[in-house]
Amino acid sequence: MPKNILLVENLGADFYKSRLKYAKYLVSQGWDVLVLVPFDEYKEQIRGDGITVYSYYSKERQNWLSQIYYILKAYKHIFNEHDIRIVHSFRLFPNFINVLANLFSSRKVILHVTGMGVVYSNKSFSYLILRWVSNVVYWFMINFSSLVIVQNEDDRKQLQKIGFNRRKVVLVKGSGVDTDLFVFDPVSRLNFREKYCIHPDEILFICVTRLIWEKGIREMVAAFQELHTDYPQMKLMIVGAPFIDNPRHVSTEYIESVKRHTHINFIGKHNDIQKLLSAADVFLYPSYYREGIPRSVLEALSVGLPVITTDTPGCNITVQESLNGYLITPRSVSAISEVIKKIANNPTQLKGMGVNSRVLAENTFKDALIYKQMADVYECERIIK
Repeated sequence: MPKNILLVENLGADFYKSRLKYAKYLVSQGWDVLVLVPFDEYKEQIRGDGITVYSYYSKERQNWLSQIYYILKAYKHIFNEHDIRIVHSFRLFPNFINVLANLFSSRKVILHVTGMGVVYSNKSFSYLILRWVSNVVYWFMINFSSLVIVQNEDDRKQLQKIGFNRRKVVLVKGSGVDTDLFVFDPVSRLNFREKYCIHPDEILFICVTRLIWEKGIREMVAAFQELHTDYPQMKLMIVGAPFIDNPRHVSTEYIESVKRHTHINFIGKHNDIQKLLSAADVFLYPSYYREGIPRSVLEALSVGLPVITTDTPGCNITVQESLNGYLITPRSVSAISEVIKKIANNPTQLKGMGVNSRVLAENTFKDALIYKQMADVYECERIIK
Protein backbone atom coordinates (compact mmCIF):
# COMPACT_ATOMS: atom_id res chain seq x y z
CA MET A 1 0.00 0.00 0.00
CA PRO A 2 1.49 3.41 -0.98
CA LYS A 3 2.39 5.82 1.80
CA ASN A 4 0.65 8.89 0.38
CA ILE A 5 -0.16 11.80 2.64
CA LEU A 6 -1.82 15.14 1.90
CA LEU A 7 -0.78 18.13 4.01
CA VAL A 8 -3.12 21.14 4.00
CA GLU A 9 -2.33 24.67 5.20
CA ASN A 10 -4.11 28.00 5.32
CA LEU A 11 -1.51 29.93 3.29
CA GLY A 12 1.44 29.02 1.09
CA ALA A 13 3.62 31.34 3.16
CA ASP A 14 2.66 29.52 6.38
CA PHE A 15 3.44 26.16 4.83
CA TYR A 16 6.78 27.36 3.51
CA LYS A 17 7.85 28.80 6.87
CA SER A 18 6.34 26.24 9.25
CA ARG A 19 5.66 22.93 7.44
CA LEU A 20 8.10 22.53 4.55
CA LYS A 21 10.87 21.03 6.64
CA TYR A 22 8.36 18.59 8.13
CA ALA A 23 7.25 17.62 4.63
CA LYS A 24 10.88 16.93 3.71
CA TYR A 25 11.22 14.83 6.86
CA LEU A 26 8.25 12.72 5.79
CA VAL A 27 9.83 12.21 2.36
CA SER A 28 13.00 10.98 4.08
CA GLN A 29 10.84 8.45 5.94
CA GLY A 30 9.44 7.01 2.72
CA TRP A 31 6.24 9.04 2.35
CA ASP A 32 4.98 10.53 -0.91
CA VAL A 33 3.87 13.99 0.18
CA LEU A 34 1.18 16.06 -1.48
CA VAL A 35 0.50 19.63 -0.39
CA LEU A 36 -2.66 21.71 -0.80
CA VAL A 37 -2.43 25.49 -0.33
CA PRO A 38 -4.05 28.57 -1.90
CA PHE A 39 -2.46 29.65 -5.17
CA ASP A 40 0.32 32.16 -4.41
CA GLU A 41 4.00 32.83 -5.04
CA TYR A 42 5.11 30.14 -2.59
CA LYS A 43 3.84 27.21 -4.67
CA GLU A 44 7.09 26.74 -6.61
CA GLN A 45 9.21 27.22 -3.48
CA ILE A 46 7.37 24.37 -1.76
CA ARG A 47 7.61 21.92 -4.65
CA GLY A 48 10.57 19.49 -4.48
CA ASP A 49 11.68 15.87 -4.70
CA GLY A 50 8.89 13.73 -3.26
CA ILE A 51 6.63 16.77 -2.71
CA THR A 52 3.79 17.50 -5.14
CA VAL A 53 1.96 20.80 -4.72
CA TYR A 54 -1.67 21.50 -5.56
CA SER A 55 -3.35 24.86 -5.18
CA TYR A 56 -6.83 26.29 -5.33
CA TYR A 57 -8.20 29.63 -6.42
CA SER A 58 -8.41 32.15 -3.62
CA LYS A 59 -8.49 35.91 -3.53
CA GLU A 60 -8.72 38.67 -0.95
CA ARG A 61 -12.19 39.14 0.53
CA GLN A 62 -13.51 36.03 -1.20
CA ASN A 63 -16.60 34.86 0.69
CA TRP A 64 -16.29 31.66 2.68
CA LEU A 65 -18.80 29.72 0.55
CA SER A 66 -16.67 30.36 -2.54
CA GLN A 67 -13.57 29.31 -0.66
CA ILE A 68 -15.20 26.06 0.44
CA TYR A 69 -16.30 25.36 -3.15
CA TYR A 70 -12.82 25.83 -4.62
CA ILE A 71 -11.10 23.85 -1.85
CA LEU A 72 -13.50 20.90 -2.12
CA LYS A 73 -13.00 20.96 -5.89
CA ALA A 74 -9.22 20.74 -5.33
CA TYR A 75 -9.70 17.84 -2.89
CA LYS A 76 -11.79 15.94 -5.45
CA HIS A 77 -9.13 16.43 -8.11
CA ILE A 78 -6.37 15.16 -5.79
CA PHE A 79 -8.38 12.14 -4.64
CA ASN A 80 -9.13 11.20 -8.25
CA GLU A 81 -5.42 11.20 -9.10
CA HIS A 82 -3.92 9.71 -5.93
CA ASP A 83 -4.64 6.99 -3.41
CA ILE A 84 -4.37 9.15 -0.29
CA ARG A 85 -4.08 7.33 3.04
CA ILE A 86 -3.94 10.35 5.36
CA VAL A 87 -5.03 13.98 5.15
CA HIS A 88 -3.27 16.11 7.77
CA SER A 89 -4.49 19.71 8.00
CA PHE A 90 -3.32 22.66 10.08
CA ARG A 91 -5.41 25.50 11.57
CA LEU A 92 -9.17 25.95 12.01
CA PHE A 93 -10.50 26.57 8.49
CA PRO A 94 -8.40 23.86 6.76
CA ASN A 95 -9.36 21.45 9.57
CA PHE A 96 -13.06 22.13 9.02
CA ILE A 97 -12.78 21.60 5.24
CA ASN A 98 -10.69 18.45 5.80
CA VAL A 99 -13.56 16.92 7.76
CA LEU A 100 -16.14 17.98 5.16
CA ALA A 101 -14.10 16.55 2.29
CA ASN A 102 -13.71 13.18 3.99
CA LEU A 103 -17.06 12.65 5.70
CA PHE A 104 -17.83 9.50 3.71
CA SER A 105 -14.31 8.24 3.02
CA SER A 106 -12.07 5.66 4.69
CA ARG A 107 -9.09 8.03 4.75
CA LYS A 108 -7.52 8.96 8.06
CA VAL A 109 -8.30 12.58 8.92
CA ILE A 110 -5.72 14.25 11.16
CA LEU A 111 -6.54 17.73 12.46
CA HIS A 112 -3.77 19.90 13.88
CA VAL A 113 -4.92 22.65 16.26
CA THR A 114 -2.14 25.27 16.48
CA GLY A 115 -3.92 27.36 19.10
CA MET A 116 -7.49 28.25 20.05
CA GLY A 117 -7.12 31.87 18.94
CA VAL A 118 -8.65 35.20 19.79
CA VAL A 119 -12.16 33.77 20.31
CA TYR A 120 -10.90 31.94 23.42
CA SER A 121 -8.88 34.86 24.78
CA ASN A 122 -11.31 37.78 24.48
CA LYS A 123 -14.02 38.02 27.15
CA SER A 124 -16.46 40.45 25.52
CA PHE A 125 -20.07 39.36 24.96
CA SER A 126 -19.70 39.11 21.18
CA TYR A 127 -16.71 36.81 21.58
CA LEU A 128 -18.58 34.66 24.11
CA ILE A 129 -21.20 34.05 21.40
CA LEU A 130 -18.46 33.24 18.89
CA ARG A 131 -16.92 30.87 21.43
CA TRP A 132 -20.20 28.95 21.69
CA VAL A 133 -20.30 28.64 17.89
CA SER A 134 -16.64 27.55 17.87
CA ASN A 135 -17.38 24.87 20.46
CA VAL A 136 -20.05 23.43 18.16
CA VAL A 137 -17.63 23.46 15.23
CA TYR A 138 -14.92 21.77 17.31
CA TRP A 139 -17.40 19.13 18.48
CA PHE A 140 -18.20 18.34 14.86
CA MET A 141 -14.54 18.22 13.82
CA ILE A 142 -13.41 16.07 16.73
CA ASN A 143 -16.15 13.50 16.33
CA PHE A 144 -15.86 13.18 12.55
CA SER A 145 -12.06 13.01 12.37
CA SER A 146 -9.60 10.23 13.13
CA LEU A 147 -7.35 12.19 15.47
CA VAL A 148 -6.77 15.74 16.72
CA ILE A 149 -3.25 16.96 17.56
CA VAL A 150 -2.87 19.86 20.00
CA GLN A 151 0.24 21.69 21.18
CA ASN A 152 -0.34 22.16 24.91
CA GLU A 153 -2.05 20.40 27.78
CA ASP A 154 -4.69 23.13 28.31
CA ASP A 155 -5.93 22.79 24.74
CA ARG A 156 -5.99 19.01 25.07
CA LYS A 157 -8.20 19.17 28.17
CA GLN A 158 -10.53 21.73 26.61
CA LEU A 159 -11.01 19.82 23.35
CA GLN A 160 -11.43 16.50 25.16
CA LYS A 161 -14.24 18.16 27.12
CA ILE A 162 -15.85 19.71 24.03
CA GLY A 163 -15.69 16.51 21.98
CA PHE A 164 -16.58 14.10 24.80
CA ASN A 165 -13.74 11.93 23.50
CA ARG A 166 -10.44 11.71 25.36
CA ARG A 167 -8.71 9.21 23.06
CA LYS A 168 -9.02 11.32 19.93
CA VAL A 169 -7.05 14.31 21.25
CA VAL A 170 -3.27 13.86 21.56
CA LEU A 171 -0.48 16.21 22.58
CA VAL A 172 2.60 17.09 20.52
CA LYS A 173 4.46 20.09 21.96
CA GLY A 174 4.56 22.63 19.16
CA SER A 175 5.69 22.48 15.56
CA GLY A 176 9.39 22.24 16.40
CA VAL A 177 12.29 24.66 15.96
CA ASP A 178 15.36 24.28 13.75
CA THR A 179 18.10 24.40 16.39
CA ASP A 180 20.77 24.31 13.66
CA LEU A 181 19.42 27.45 11.99
CA PHE A 182 18.40 29.43 15.07
CA VAL A 183 21.73 29.83 16.82
CA PHE A 184 23.42 32.84 18.38
CA ASP A 185 25.39 34.85 15.82
CA PRO A 186 27.91 37.27 17.40
CA VAL A 187 28.65 39.03 14.10
CA SER A 188 24.98 39.76 13.50
CA ARG A 189 24.69 40.97 17.08
CA LEU A 190 27.32 43.64 16.52
CA ASN A 191 26.02 44.64 13.08
CA PHE A 192 22.36 44.90 14.01
CA ARG A 193 22.95 46.70 17.31
CA GLU A 194 25.01 49.25 15.40
CA LYS A 195 22.30 49.55 12.72
CA TYR A 196 19.60 50.25 15.30
CA CYS A 197 21.84 52.40 17.54
CA ILE A 198 21.81 50.02 20.52
CA HIS A 199 24.73 50.83 22.84
CA PRO A 200 26.67 47.87 24.35
CA ASP A 201 25.49 48.87 27.83
CA GLU A 202 21.83 48.98 26.82
CA ILE A 203 19.54 45.97 27.27
CA LEU A 204 17.43 45.23 24.21
CA PHE A 205 14.07 43.50 24.65
CA ILE A 206 12.63 42.08 21.44
CA CYS A 207 9.16 40.85 20.53
CA VAL A 208 8.45 39.07 17.24
CA THR A 209 4.73 38.69 16.54
CA ARG A 210 1.75 39.48 14.38
CA LEU A 211 0.47 42.82 15.57
CA ILE A 212 -2.89 42.17 17.19
CA TRP A 213 -3.85 43.62 20.55
CA GLU A 214 -4.09 40.22 22.29
CA LYS A 215 -0.35 39.77 21.80
CA GLY A 216 0.11 42.32 24.59
CA ILE A 217 1.30 45.17 22.36
CA ARG A 218 -0.36 47.96 24.31
CA GLU A 219 0.76 46.58 27.67
CA MET A 220 4.46 46.24 26.83
CA VAL A 221 4.60 49.67 25.18
CA ALA A 222 2.98 51.20 28.26
CA ALA A 223 5.48 49.47 30.57
CA PHE A 224 8.48 50.82 28.66
CA GLN A 225 6.98 54.29 28.52
CA GLU A 226 6.41 54.18 32.28
CA LEU A 227 9.97 53.09 33.10
CA HIS A 228 11.96 55.13 30.61
CA THR A 229 12.88 57.98 32.95
CA ASP A 230 14.30 55.70 35.67
CA TYR A 231 15.66 52.98 33.35
CA PRO A 232 16.76 54.69 30.13
CA GLN A 233 19.08 51.78 29.25
CA MET A 234 16.11 49.48 28.57
CA LYS A 235 15.07 49.40 24.90
CA LEU A 236 12.18 47.64 23.14
CA MET A 237 12.06 46.43 19.53
CA ILE A 238 8.80 45.06 18.10
CA VAL A 239 9.11 43.03 14.89
CA GLY A 240 6.05 42.26 12.79
CA ALA A 241 3.24 43.77 10.77
CA PRO A 242 -0.44 44.37 11.59
CA PHE A 243 -2.52 41.28 10.81
CA ILE A 244 -5.08 43.19 8.74
CA ASP A 245 -7.43 40.20 8.28
CA ASN A 246 -7.94 40.09 12.05
CA PRO A 247 -10.43 42.67 13.40
CA ARG A 248 -8.20 43.04 16.45
CA HIS A 249 -5.13 44.20 14.51
CA VAL A 250 -3.01 47.05 15.86
CA SER A 251 -3.75 50.26 13.97
CA THR A 252 -1.15 52.15 11.99
CA GLU A 253 -2.24 55.27 13.89
CA TYR A 254 -1.19 53.67 17.17
CA ILE A 255 2.17 52.57 15.74
CA GLU A 256 2.82 56.10 14.44
CA SER A 257 1.93 57.58 17.83
CA VAL A 258 4.57 55.42 19.53
CA LYS A 259 7.36 56.36 17.12
CA ARG A 260 8.13 59.56 19.02
CA HIS A 261 9.50 57.39 21.83
CA THR A 262 13.11 56.72 20.83
CA HIS A 263 13.44 53.76 23.21
CA ILE A 264 10.59 51.86 21.48
CA ASN A 265 11.03 50.81 17.87
CA PHE A 266 8.41 49.19 15.60
CA ILE A 267 10.50 47.90 12.69
CA GLY A 268 7.77 46.08 10.74
CA LYS A 269 8.04 42.72 9.04
CA HIS A 270 11.60 41.37 8.79
CA ASN A 271 13.22 38.37 7.13
CA ASP A 272 16.38 38.19 9.29
CA ILE A 273 14.71 36.98 12.49
CA GLN A 274 17.64 34.83 13.61
CA LYS A 275 20.00 37.80 13.26
CA LEU A 276 17.65 40.15 15.09
CA LEU A 277 17.25 37.66 17.93
CA SER A 278 21.04 37.46 18.17
CA ALA A 279 21.16 41.23 18.61
CA ALA A 280 18.71 41.16 21.53
CA ASP A 281 19.21 40.40 25.23
CA VAL A 282 15.68 39.32 26.26
CA PHE A 283 12.64 38.00 24.39
CA LEU A 284 9.41 39.61 25.60
CA TYR A 285 6.08 38.04 24.65
CA PRO A 286 3.21 39.22 26.89
CA SER A 287 0.52 37.48 24.85
CA TYR A 288 -2.93 36.61 26.13
CA TYR A 289 -3.95 35.28 22.72
CA ARG A 290 -4.84 31.58 23.04
CA GLU A 291 -1.59 30.16 21.61
CA GLY A 292 -0.58 26.62 20.66
CA ILE A 293 3.10 27.12 21.35
CA PRO A 294 4.35 30.33 19.70
CA ARG A 295 6.96 29.65 17.03
CA SER A 296 8.67 32.97 17.74
CA VAL A 297 9.23 31.98 21.38
CA LEU A 298 10.74 28.65 20.34
CA GLU A 299 13.10 30.47 17.97
CA ALA A 300 14.14 32.79 20.81
CA LEU A 301 14.83 29.80 23.07
CA SER A 302 16.96 28.22 20.37
CA VAL A 303 19.04 31.38 19.89
CA GLY A 304 19.60 31.39 23.64
CA LEU A 305 17.49 34.28 24.87
CA PRO A 306 15.86 34.55 28.28
CA VAL A 307 12.08 34.63 27.79
CA ILE A 308 9.45 36.72 29.53
CA THR A 309 5.95 35.60 28.67
CA THR A 310 2.54 35.16 30.23
CA ASP A 311 1.32 32.34 32.42
CA THR A 312 -1.23 31.31 29.78
CA PRO A 313 -1.80 28.16 27.67
CA GLY A 314 0.94 27.60 25.11
CA CYS A 315 3.22 30.29 26.52
CA ASN A 316 3.83 28.94 30.02
CA ILE A 317 5.28 25.68 28.69
CA THR A 318 8.30 27.59 27.31
CA VAL A 319 9.53 29.01 30.62
CA GLN A 320 11.04 27.36 33.67
CA GLU A 321 10.52 30.09 36.24
CA SER A 322 13.72 31.99 37.16
CA LEU A 323 15.82 29.43 35.25
CA ASN A 324 15.38 30.58 31.65
CA GLY A 325 12.97 33.48 32.18
CA TYR A 326 9.88 34.70 33.97
CA LEU A 327 6.14 34.10 33.72
CA ILE A 328 3.95 37.15 34.22
CA THR A 329 0.25 37.88 34.74
CA PRO A 330 -1.51 38.48 31.41
CA ARG A 331 -2.96 41.92 30.55
CA SER A 332 -0.82 43.53 33.25
CA VAL A 333 1.41 46.56 32.62
CA SER A 334 2.67 46.41 36.21
CA ALA A 335 3.73 42.75 35.85
CA ILE A 336 5.83 43.62 32.79
CA SER A 337 7.30 46.64 34.57
CA GLU A 338 8.33 44.60 37.61
CA VAL A 339 10.21 42.04 35.51
CA ILE A 340 11.96 44.77 33.51
CA LYS A 341 13.13 46.35 36.78
CA LYS A 342 14.26 42.96 38.08
CA ILE A 343 16.44 42.48 35.00
CA ALA A 344 17.73 46.06 35.05
CA ASN A 345 18.87 45.62 38.65
CA ASN A 346 20.57 42.27 37.96
CA PRO A 347 21.59 42.02 34.28
CA THR A 348 24.24 39.37 35.01
CA GLN A 349 21.47 36.75 35.35
CA LEU A 350 20.72 36.95 31.62
CA LYS A 351 23.67 34.87 30.42
CA GLY A 352 22.79 31.82 32.52
CA MET A 353 19.12 32.11 31.60
CA GLY A 354 20.04 32.16 27.93
CA VAL A 355 22.06 28.97 28.29
CA ASN A 356 19.07 27.28 29.94
CA SER A 357 16.78 28.44 27.12
CA ARG A 358 19.02 26.81 24.55
CA VAL A 359 19.07 23.54 26.51
CA LEU A 360 15.27 23.59 26.73
CA ALA A 361 14.99 24.10 22.97
CA GLU A 362 17.35 21.21 22.21
CA ASN A 363 15.84 18.77 24.72
CA THR A 364 12.13 19.48 24.27
CA PHE A 365 11.32 21.50 21.15
CA LYS A 366 13.97 20.49 18.59
CA ASP A 367 12.20 19.89 15.27
CA ALA A 368 13.62 16.39 14.78
CA LEU A 369 12.03 15.32 18.09
CA ILE A 370 8.67 16.91 17.24
CA TYR A 371 8.60 15.53 13.67
CA LYS A 372 9.11 11.99 14.93
CA GLN A 373 6.26 12.40 17.41
CA MET A 374 3.93 13.63 14.66
CA ALA A 375 4.90 10.88 12.23
CA ASP A 376 4.50 8.27 14.97
CA VAL A 377 0.88 9.40 15.31
CA TYR A 378 0.23 8.15 11.76
CA GLU A 379 1.37 4.67 12.74
CA CYS A 380 -0.87 4.43 15.81
CA GLU A 381 -2.86 1.20 15.59
CA ARG A 382 -6.10 3.03 16.25
CA ILE A 383 -5.43 5.40 13.32
CA ILE A 384 -4.04 3.14 10.58
CA LYS A 385 -5.42 -0.39 10.48
